[in-house]
Amino acid sequence: MASSTTTFLRRLCLVGNGLTFLLIAGYVLFDINKAAYLYGYTLNGADGHNEFLAVYVGFWIGLTVLFFAAAKRVDLVLMGDIALIMVLLQALGRLLSFLLDGKPSERFIIVFFLELASALFGLLMRPKISTS
Repeated sequence: MASSTTTFLRRLCLVGNGLTFLLIAGYVLFDINKAAYLYGYTLNGADGHNEFLAVYVGFWIGLTVLFFAAAKRVDLVLMGDIALIMVLLQALGRLLSFLLDGKPSERFIIVFFLELASALFGLLMRPKISTS
């Protein structure tokens, strides 16, 4: 059975990531144009709004549900791993952009390190469920 400390830290990491995605989705619903501006987007008409809401509200709330479910059922280790790997891949996508597109604003560099750190930390706190 996993240690209670490891389980607590993993759960905390999962909930923290879930709350982050929920906060972003809520902010987008509060002021879509300002949120888009913060991300460097210009939304063009209904199509731009539709796509931005699909990702930054729909998909982010989906991630929130995944993270909260993984935190509740921390014994289903793979569910948490999948959620954390998604954040790790998002960080690696940012890294690819750094290499291909150059240095973004400081805000996105900080976000990169937060995503990378939370994903790696959560994966390192992986419970080792015994079969005995």
